[in-house]
Amino acid sequence: MSFYRSVLAAVAAIALTSPVFADDASNNPNAQNANDQGTAVAQQLADNAGATTDQNAQSATTQQTANAADSSKVNLNSATAKDLMKVKGVNAAKARAIVAYRKKHGDFKTIDDLSKVKGLSRLKPSKLKAIENQVSID
Repeated sequence: MSFYRSVLAAVAAIALTSPVFADDASNNPNAQNANDQGTAVAQQLADNAGATTDQNAQSATTQQTANAADSSKVNLNSATAKDLMKVKGVNAAKARAIVAYRKKHGDFKTIDDLSKVKGLSRLKPSKLKAIENQVSID
């Protein structure tokens, strides 16, 4: 992790302290002031690199959750095996097992009933929850 922070700080320092156009820097009396500000910003970036990385990870997780909620969910009680395979984490065998369970036991009463399906009962709770977030019972 600290390697990435060091690389990020070095890249930021180089990008912010080097003038884009050398001729512009030599003709501009404010160039030194701009370089000093760039160095300060680069130092601040280096100091905050860890916090920024954590914030980006949280932001990505939040965005993924929002995207999952925004997309249309697959109805467990009416979906075919082909429809169920569109759910991330459900392969052909699991999709067929869901359809077979539904035929044998009737419609799903709650989404938690997925844990009773052969093949899904052995999944880690986090993976089962990810699947449950993509399906609905209407």
